[in-house]
Amino acid sequence: MGFLLKKLVLLILLQVTFSQGSFWPYGRVHVRVNNTLGQGSLLTVHCQSKDDDLGVHVLPNNNIFEWSFKPNAIIETTLFFCKLQWQSKTMSFDAYDEGRDLDGCHTTCYWDVLTAGACLLTSSKPTYDICFFWPHKKIVEVESGYTKILP
Repeated sequence: MGFLLKKLVLLILLQVTFSQGSFWPYGRVHVRVNNTLGQGSLLTVHCQSKDDDLGVHVLPNNNIFEWSFKPNAIIETTLFFCKLQWQSKTMSFDAYDEGRDLDGCHTTCYWDVLTAGACLLTSSKPTYDICFFWPHKKIVEVESGYTKILP
């Protein structure tokens, strides 16, 4: 077989391997967002990546929203971010950042949404690894009669 033909066969084999996900050692990644805000608390969750909008979901207490995907096997670029809304509070956070979570979550990232914020619980240890806290904002009255929200 000629040199160019060998290279072409190798490239085709690599392409098939990557496209079928058999090269990826972890398989699919599962992300779960759990409403643990307490009885009667509704949590609105809107998650998406650059390519996929997972829609808006309203979760009663102790309900979950979850999805799974195959991360990019060649370069660590997979990113899913979520916007959360609870009562008058809103926050955004990265639910899966391949560069951050590949070694921590491996195949499962569990997010508990608490009254303090959203906290990541990996399958490898029983404590929270990362927490994103609800922003604390003060509402003040401005002399001209309108309300201004300060960070």
